[in-house]
Parts: sequence; C-alpha cells; structure tokens
Amino acid sequence: MMKEKSRTKQELLEENAFLKKKIRELKHAESECKRAEEAMQDSEDRFRQIFDNMADGVAICQAIDDGSDFIFVDINRKGQLSSSMGRSYSVGKRLTEVFPFVERNGLLDVFRQVWRTGEAQQHPLKAYEDRQVKQWVENYVFKLPSGLIVLIFSDTTEKHRVEEALRESEEKYRLMVENAAEVILIAQDGLLKYVNPVAVKILGYSEEMLTSMPFVELLHPEDIKKVFEAHMKIMRGEENQPIQQFRVVPSDGTVRWVDSRAVVVSWKGKPATVNFITDITERKSMEEKILSLSITDQLTGLHNRRGFLTLAQQQLKLSERNKKGVLLYFADLDLLKRINDTLGHEEGDKALIEAAKIFKETFRTSDIIARLGGDEYAVLTVDITEANSEIFTARLQTLIDIRNNQKNRRYKLSISVGSSYFNPESPCSLDELMARADKSMYEQKQNKKGLVLQSASFSSSNS
Repeated sequence: MMKEKSRTKQELLEENAFLKKKIRELKHAESECKRAEEAMQDSEDRFRQIFDNMADGVAICQAIDDGSDFIFVDINRKGQLSSSMGRSYSVGKRLTEVFPFVERNGLLDVFRQVWRTGEAQQHPLKAYEDRQVKQWVENYVFKLPSGLIVLIFSDTTEKHRVEEALRESEEKYRLMVENAAEVILIAQDGLLKYVNPVAVKILGYSEEMLTSMPFVELLHPEDIKKVFEAHMKIMRGEENQPIQQFRVVPSDGTVRWVDSRAVVVSWKGKPATVNFITDITERKSMEEKILSLSITDQLTGLHNRRGFLTLAQQQLKLSERNKKGVLLYFADLDLLKRINDTLGHEEGDKALIEAAKIFKETFRTSDIIARLGGDEYAVLTVDITEANSEIFTARLQTLIDIRNNQKNRRYKLSISVGSSYFNPESPCSLDELMARADKSMYEQKQNKKGLVLQSASFSSSNS
C-alpha cells in the first residue's frame, strides 16, 4: 500500500514539472510572437514610405471570382491624386465598380492576362473630350509572387502632345521639344541627328558628341539586339509606336532604365525615327524594393519562406528539364531558446545573423539560401550530385569551428543539418523533398542533443 502511494506521489511530481515546462514554453512563444509583430510593423512602415513617395500612381489589387475581377487592396498618394479618389473610397471595392470603363478600354483584360500568366504588360490609354484626345495614361501591370496585381500608372499627356507637335511641324515646335521634360532623339541610319537639352543633361555627353556617335554606343550591351530588332520593325511599319524598356549607359558609366517610344518621320527627305525617352530608373528601383520586401527576411537579408518556396519550385522544374541534380539542406540553429533566455533576444538575433553569414560563406551565390522562420534555415544547391553533400557539410562545420575557437565568445554555435537529394530521373515534389530533409535534420539533432547540451557554454558578460 505504501509503495503505491509513493509511486502516485512521484507521478504527481513529474506531472507538475511537465506543466511548469509547458507554461515556460507558452510564455516564450508569446514573447516571440510579440517580437515578430514588431518586426512586421517595421517592415510595413518601410514599405509605406517607399509606396507613398513614388512619383507614379500605384494601386495594389487582389484577384476575386477566379481572376475575373479584382478588388483594391491599397493605393498610394500619387494614385489618389491622379485618379481623384480617396483611399477610403477605393480600398475594398471592385476594379469594375471604381472604374466602370476598364472592361471597355481593355485594362481589365490586361489584369486578367497578367494574373493568369504572370507576365508584365503595358497598356496605354486615351481619354476623349469633344472627340479630341485630352489625356494619355501609361499603365504598367505586373504580378507579385504573392499573387497580388500591381498597377503603376502615369500621365504622359505632355509626351504625346510633343509627338503630335513634331508630326505637324518640326520647326514650329522646336522650342517645345527643347524645353520638354524628357529625352528626345532623332535617329537616322544608325546615327543621332538631333538631341534636345535634356538628352545632353541625362546622357552626359555634349550635343556635338551625341550627334556624331552611333545610337548603339549609348545602349547596354545586353540590350543592343532587342533594341535593334524593334527599330527595324518600326522602320518597316510592322509596329505602331511600341513602348520599349531598355538600359542606356551615360558618360559616367552608370546604368539607367528608360521607357522609349519611337515614331517614323521624314528628316531632310529621308526616313528617321523620333525617340521619346523617359528615365524610369527610380521606378524600376521601387519595383525591385517592393518585390524584395515580399521575399526577403528583414533580420538576415536571406530569402524568407515565401521567397524560398517561389524560387525553389522554379528551380526544381528547371533541374528536371535539364536533368541536373539538386540537394536540399534543412538546418536548425541549436539552443537558440537558451541563448535568448540566458543572454537576451538581441544576442539571439546576432546568433541568427551569424548563422546566415556562415551559410553564405559555405554555399555558392547560385544556391538559394533562406531563413524559413525562427531558427530554421534551408538551402537549395543546384547542378550537383548526391555525393557532394558531405563536402558542403564539412565546409559548414569548419566555418562553425573557426568561429567557436575565437576568444571571448559568449557561447558556442551549433547547427543541426539534414539533406535530401532531388534526382531528375525520378523527380519528387518540393513538399516531399522538404519533408525528407527535415526528417534527416531532426535525426541529426537528436543524435547530438546530449553532446550539445554538455559542450555549450553561456556567459552573461563579454569576459
């Protein structure tokens, strides 16, 4: 009888210890959740600053009804001014409700195609009054990895009026051309025949130098072929005022992105093109920042889970098609909770950043490296065989050892790693590949758990 009572008391003590452990874990989870919310708010504030200070109008929409219509998720300040509508009026409403004419003018079809194919499109529009064109608007539509559709729109009425002016009379409107806010070039037989003052300012060459050089010398080497092919189509009359995006290289060697529209005119009795060029470098940079914010882990600078899944899916399809092997690594920063609890979350963040640096040094720039969240990392190595797995893990451990041997470290780093191989001859899904790598990592973590607990040392000071 006494033996049974003793056993019951022991069980109660064990249950009490278990409950205390769970309470500590819940408190830790609550703290982590709060930190994640604060980080998310910081990211949102940065995005809002970029978004609301763009020179062009920007609207973000979400597909509904299986992509047949879209609702406004957000619109920046410039977009509100350009469209004469407040954010509170448009957000949450259908595109077809706010702009009833989008189906008639073709913009709704562009939204649908971009949402379905993922390929960006440009769609110029005209607004008429008394049967005359009063406004031109350029629309650029692209899709984010999240599935949201972004519309960038700008008023190009001045540009089009300059084009019309040139058609009517070259001499009469020369003053307008010279005072236009955009680059205007006249090209004939591959040479520049006329440049306006803005071209001189942006391209950094004198008027004499520009009008004596081939146009191709201003182009980025990678864009020469496509610009030449488009130019020939315009000269043959196969395209009517197409809008092209390409890069130019001014005299200072920087690279600038431009929008260009060309029209064929007669210049001194021979065919030539008038090229209206707008610098869109800032817009391109903003697009990249918007895209980067959606796929980048703000703490480490690595890809986040969304970015990793998007890029990894694409890479597996490419590897299967090219018959190239892929290795997926799952990694876990051991004892992060203990670092946070003992030395503080700031030190825990430093450990996460240090682990990210180790992964960057271990793997190649062509590999996809990501922090999936918390203490979990993933790396997708491309064009590789299964036998190479040990090379990378050995390099990783060497870099960890180098850091752990540094003097005055407050703790020792330990990273558990598992891997799985994607064989293009017998392909599997990304989910299956990740599950295998996760299992492999967990097994390694369990095998070395005791060793890690015994060897890890923590100090509350830098001494």
